[in-house]
Amino acid sequence: MMLEIRDLTVRIGTHEIVSISHFDLPRGRSLGLVGESGSGKTLTAMSLAGLQPHDAELTGSIRFDGDEVVGMGQRGLADLRRHKVGLVFQDPLRALNPTMRIGRQVGEAVRLADRGPREAVNGRVRELLRQVQLPDTREMLRRYPHQLSGGQRQRVLIAIAIAARPVLLIADEPTTALDTTVQREILELLTRLRAEEDMALMFVSHDLGVVRAVSDHLAVMYGGRLVEAGPTEEVIEYPRHHYTAALIAANPGRVGLGEGSRRRGTPLHTIPGTVPALGAFPTGCRFRGRCAAEIDRCASVPPVAGDGEHRYACWNPVQHDEEGVGDGSAGHG
Repeated sequence: MMLEIRDLTVRIGTHEIVSISHFDLPRGRSLGLVGESGSGKTLTAMSLAGLQPHDAELTGSIRFDGDEVVGMGQRGLADLRRHKVGLVFQDPLRALNPTMRIGRQVGEAVRLADRGPREAVNGRVRELLRQVQLPDTREMLRRYPHQLSGGQRQRVLIAIAIAARPVLLIADEPTTALDTTVQREILELLTRLRAEEDMALMFVSHDLGVVRAVSDHLAVMYGGRLVEAGPTEEVIEYPRHHYTAALIAANPGRVGLGEGSRRRGTPLHTIPGTVPALGAFPTGCRFRGRCAAEIDRCASVPPVAGDGEHRYACWNPVQHDEEGVGDGSAGHG
């Protein structure tokens, strides 16, 4: 198994931000990590590469290709990020160095991965630009980030992230600031690169429609906990946790979310309330208080249930009729 998480907690001060008891990510899988802002998905993803905030305390285990990440020294973490984990951030204009030309920035990533001769480095830089569908011209290599469009900057960042041929690429909301056409192009690029490079992809987003386009498996987070996970199509068509069902119902236009898509002119569903502030989540199920299907047992932490790869943590899961359409009612678990 490429990535194994066991009893992972991330604390800042006295507050427990993330708590994941058990999660595996096989090599080559495309995983979508979804949830509202404040659900802990970005902190979880960054912790896998040792990029959690300095004041965050990690306990438990994150094993990457058999190597323990929790407690790993800075040299080991640097080597992990240099050779095994690539990162694509939401805002490439902030992630790229504004004072360095594009060719130099991509070349620096190549040299960190493999200190070969200058000719080999330059050849690899041009190869990477072609892979991300940018012209490998001298003009492009000499440009600064502010001289590129948003889509071009994101392609440069992807080229840097895959320079070392990582086994895991973490993309943290990489299409949020892009228009629809460019967004689709970036999603298609990530899908193609995952197949070409035979790497796993962790795509972090709040948009289920986007995640469905790039991931074969889905993990839903709320309050720093995994509430549901499984094959993407199964989770979207047969959600068992009420938070997952609420996210699907609240997706604007329900783009790409199947036959139950919201029709034009019908009301947009919303999730009652807001994500609680840090340290203000209720005991038990953290979605308690916003969930219409809450029962008394929700005051205690629900166990993980489900069959096969589709797992969920809910005392009172969503029920589905024989055709697999969620009826919105609760069970009696």
